[in-house]
Amino acid sequence: MDIKVKKRTAVFAVLITVILTAIITSAVKDILYFAGAGTLSSKMAAVSKMLKDYCIYDIDEEKMNDYALIGMTAAAGDPYTSYYPKDEFSAYKDSVSVSYIGIGATLGADLENNQLVVISPMEDSPAEKAGLKSGDIIKEIDSTPYTAVQLSEAATYLKTGDEGTSVVLKVERGGNEQEITITRQKIIKISVKSKMLEKNTGYIRITGFERDISGGAKNTYDEFCEHLEALKTAGMTSLVIDLRDNPGGDFELVCKIADKLLPEGLITYTVDKNGKRKDEKSDAECLDMPMAVLINGGSASASEILTGALKDNNKATVIGTKSYGKGIVQSVFSFTDGSGMSITTAKYYTPSGVCIQDIGIDPDIEVLPGSEKAISELEPTEDAQLKKALETLWR
Repeated sequence: MDIKVKKRTAVFAVLITVILTAIITSAVKDILYFAGAGTLSSKMAAVSKMLKDYCIYDIDEEKMNDYALIGMTAAAGDPYTSYYPKDEFSAYKDSVSVSYIGIGATLGADLENNQLVVISPMEDSPAEKAGLKSGDIIKEIDSTPYTAVQLSEAATYLKTGDEGTSVVLKVERGGNEQEITITRQKIIKISVKSKMLEKNTGYIRITGFERDISGGAKNTYDEFCEHLEALKTAGMTSLVIDLRDNPGGDFELVCKIADKLLPEGLITYTVDKNGKRKDEKSDAECLDMPMAVLINGGSASASEILTGALKDNNKATVIGTKSYGKGIVQSVFSFTDGSGMSITTAKYYTPSGVCIQDIGIDPDIEVLPGSEKAISELEPTEDAQLKKALETLWR
């Protein structure tokens, strides 16, 4: 090819490039103008139309709408604020009901390090039996990486498998990674257990603050009152309340339990985004005897409300290790099509005015566990934290 032909070819190629660029740029301007000229709803409608008209892949309109709503809630930057499509919302509601299929563990989000963490495994659950522990960092679930911002997706995935199916978690503990295989089972929540220890010391373990437990009308407050009255009838003169690995639950129920124990005063208060404060107070009736509360890193949310109320009102000695540090309240909203939302609507504060979000509650007496066993497997003689509580009550 001679030099003249090469020059003509080069010029022609440049002209084609300029023309194509002009056409593409013009199209982009038209689309941006069309999509950006009106309201958000008109822009969303424009995007929807363009996907249907131009995208070479089939578009599931329902899924497209769900992802748009998921994206809106994700903009809050809060892993506890989420939109749930109807199938996921059903699984979400199951997880806070009397029974569901899953591994039996409550997950949380470490936003500072963008890590998905285990708040606590449920007592006698598949997660606990497989060796999952409070504070474990979940790196992967079935070979898929997860981070703090994917909290709702991870929790939903763990609950959507059939009973008998297995899930493999890659967790980091103490700087070392390991894989833990857990088989999904039907989880039945029993939130209160009790027994009488030596020297007429009652022991009540609360593993969660649940509504409609045991498949009936009773909730954790009703169960707690029954156990408390039974211990009082048996001659109880002091009480240990065990909130270790209690991930929380219903705000109203924990306030009712605190009211049962405290004299007249402040239990907690919440503050919403507009600065509106709402106080939760106890009446004059109370449990007039020495008390101790056991906590650890798996004690979160509602269990921290009860701990803070008893500690700040000088009604109980807190023993164990620092609590988890979740000082925010979620409200759940349902839509008529079966979908729903969970939204962080307020912060709560201890009576002394501290919001323990990302801070936790320090025990009055710090005692390390002293055993690798699950709390439900510990005998009183090998439970270092319980032993210290009893020493404190008996001196």
